[in-house]
Amino acid sequence: MTNKINGLDGKPVRASEPAAVTRARSSTAGETGGRPQPSPAGGVQITESARQLAALEATLSRLSQVDEARVAKIRKAIEDGSYTVDAQATATKLLVFEHDLASLVRSAR
Repeated sequence: MTNKINGLDGKPVRASEPAAVTRARSSTAGETGGRPQPSPAGGVQITESARQLAALEATLSRLSQVDEARVAKIRKAIEDGSYTVDAQATATKLLVFEHDLASLVRSAR
């Protein structure tokens, strides 16, 4: 049994064909009382919000995930001997982490 989806003919789309992408304009929503205009047959409508999100994602992907200034500061402190470790705070955080992890395991069962 097959179900026909209106507007789709089952033909594969070739990427080399001209794209039927239309730009969503802010005036479009105002002209239609808040309803988006239908895109041309087979077309895709990309909103300005989607464009902004794509640009933001591209910007974030180029950013370093390492705070180089903080790494340099800690490296310098280790080299000159001024870096100290609070053993009590480290042990407490490890115990809290282990407790939280055990709670997650129990709740997953």
